[in-house]
Amino acid sequence: MFFSVATGFSAAHRLADPTLSLEKNQTIYGKCSRINGHGHNYHLEVTVRGEIDSVTGMSVDLVGLNQIIQHYVIEPMDHSFLNQDLPYFTEVVPTAENIAVYISDVVRSPIEELGAKLHKVKLIESPNNSCEIYAKDIEESRVDRVDRELAVV
Repeated sequence: MFFSVATGFSAAHRLADPTLSLEKNQTIYGKCSRINGHGHNYHLEVTVRGEIDSVTGMSVDLVGLNQIIQHYVIEPMDHSFLNQDLPYFTEVVPTAENIAVYISDVVRSPIEELGAKLHKVKLIESPNNSCEIYAKDIEESRVDRVDRELAVV
């Protein structure tokens, strides 16, 4: 059983790799690399999977799920400048994809504590673009990367 909740937040960001020159960032990210950044009204959908509880009739505690999203995503990200206000994004370019991965990382364990599993994070950055991150794919990617790193050692 899959269950989704939707919410939103507003945040600013600058697409720029801090290790690259201004010119190189402009070549890669265009006007999104402007020094003062720009903002979006993000729409977020978090989908979890779980078994329907025979007593409650729910696959996840909805109040608990909303509290997790509020605490780990909305509170730190809403009305923030992601590059400066979240330490993670001082070194990681805050693209929609990387923001979705970050959200997936911070909500995964708390959702498991509710007895559900994170299935997907969908982040809609604008009417023109969005991304979907499937938790299963992220885990497989990390395992593959660790296996490759261990093979090098």
